[in-house]
Amino acid sequence: MIFSTSCEKRKDNTIKNNILTFLVTCTGGSLDACNSGCAGKYPDVTGDNYPAASACFSACSTNCNLSTTLLLLTNK
Repeated sequence: MIFSTSCEKRKDNTIKNNILTFLVTCTGGSLDACNSGCAGKYPDVTGDNYPAASACFSACSTNCNLSTTLLLLTNK
């Protein structure tokens, strides 16, 4: 016995998802704003604060990279 299923066309949300990801992960909306936020959270980047501050600045570099965002937007 063969069962027939109807297939629905999947809506492409790639651009919407990538813009949302950029807005959520790039704190402040720009690299400078994100880095300023990290500097405000971790004014003393030594000792115990170093790993957290380093992770914060690294996340800014990754998440606020406009080249990466443009590649994600054009990758459909």
